[in-house]
Amino acid sequence: MEPVELAFEDISVGDSASFERVFTTEDVQAFAALSGDTNPLHTSESYAAGTRFKKPLVHGMLAGALCSTLVGMHLPGKQCLYLRQTLSFKKPIFIGDSLRITGVVTEKVAATRMLTLAISITCEGVHAIEGMATVQVLV
Repeated sequence: MEPVELAFEDISVGDSASFERVFTTEDVQAFAALSGDTNPLHTSESYAAGTRFKKPLVHGMLAGALCSTLVGMHLPGKQCLYLRQTLSFKKPIFIGDSLRITGVVTEKVAATRMLTLAISITCEGVHAIEGMATVQVLV
């Protein structure tokens, strides 16, 4: 997939974009290897079985990385410079869960070419992660 190429002038408050993703065991293992976070809550079925979750969790920051996909590929896309991100983790995400990532432009500042987006990641229809992203549109 190629990133969309929106100019600052093409974007309005209220514009939105979304996409879906499901993480696999291989995704979680790859993230654990890349990040160095090999906590058994994410990587060991036997360990996770003894926790209140009963099965391995997807790393919160792996799911949070979908915010980068949203702004870098969908809204605003190719011309995006990511400046700031906040995240609140509301619900655990498990391997195989169906996620929907949505971003809505809530603020647009012409003088700095900056956008603020409210980002929501829902898991099986329930808010799992919420946050705000600030980006600058380069063109």
